[in-house]
Amino acid sequence: MRTRPLGREIAIALGFKLLALIVLYIAFFGPAHRIKVTPAQMAEALSATAPR
Repeated sequence: MRTRPLGREIAIALGFKLLALIVLYIAFFGPAHRIKVTPAQMAEALSATAPR
């Protein structure tokens, strides 16, 4: 069964968009950009008073 030209173009466009989303996710939200927070740091942050 042959793929119609329009269907092929749509599939290629969706593939590029998916690839772009994956690259953007890795570039901005990947593991290299995550801050390591220990339970002690979180407890200190939650128990601190709010600034005035």
